[in-house]
Amino acid sequence: MTREQGETLSLSTTLASLGIPPAYHQAIIYVPSTDFRLHVNPAIKAVKYYDASNAAGARFEASGTTTNGLTLDLVDRDTATGTGTAMDAGATGDRLYVCFADIVGGMRATMGSNNSAASGTLTAEYWNGTTFSALTIGTDGTNDGTRTLSQTGSISWTVPTDWKSASLRGDGAVTDVDGPPESGFWARFIWSTALSADVEIDELWSLNRDTTRGYYRLGQEYLFSFDRRIVGSVELVLAAGTDTAELTWVRSVY
Repeated sequence: MTREQGETLSLSTTLASLGIPPAYHQAIIYVPSTDFRLHVNPAIKAVKYYDASNAAGARFEASGTTTNGLTLDLVDRDTATGTGTAMDAGATGDRLYVCFADIVGGMRATMGSNNSAASGTLTAEYWNGTTFSALTIGTDGTNDGTRTLSQTGSISWTVPTDWKSASLRGDGAVTDVDGPPESGFWARFIWSTALSADVEIDELWSLNRDTTRGYYRLGQEYLFSFDRRIVGSVELVLAAGTDTAELTWVRSVY
């Protein structure tokens, strides 16, 4: 038995992306009138909120949420909870840790409740095998011109050449004994000023690290099968004009 879910995605010469819904492992993609280019992107394996105000050994368990819940909600593109209350009034010492299945060039954040605090910027770091080192953010689409995480948008960065896969547990990157054990390409995100009282991310997915997307012709249905352990989203772009992609997600139900 299979279940299907349909969505549309507006396309133009500006990159558009969409996370794969929970448990779905196939997609039928149809663009009626325009040739397009497409990438399938690495999955987000885990998302953890680091609360600096908690005691050592409990800093990855933010008040009002659970580590497992935060991980599953954001990894599976589930809008039910997302970060929930985890990021509410987030302090400048707090961090959002994201683990990718492969090296990526950015991520898309769908905000459920926008940051309305005073002006602030977002910085990021990646694990280079020895320590967390600065990621150079090129675009923060969540910044409304004044503050970060204040609108839905894409965050892109310059891809480092020495980003290493690692498990953060026991490697010295964090000291909490209950730190994230997942292995992958870890990045962490830092805000320069404290967040407002209600800040939530509903959905999060990765963006590809390069522009060598595949070429696809208009007016044909393309069937893709995904290994959801390593694939988490798709991105499409047109060389010219506008169009609307029709996506049918498919999953098996046993």
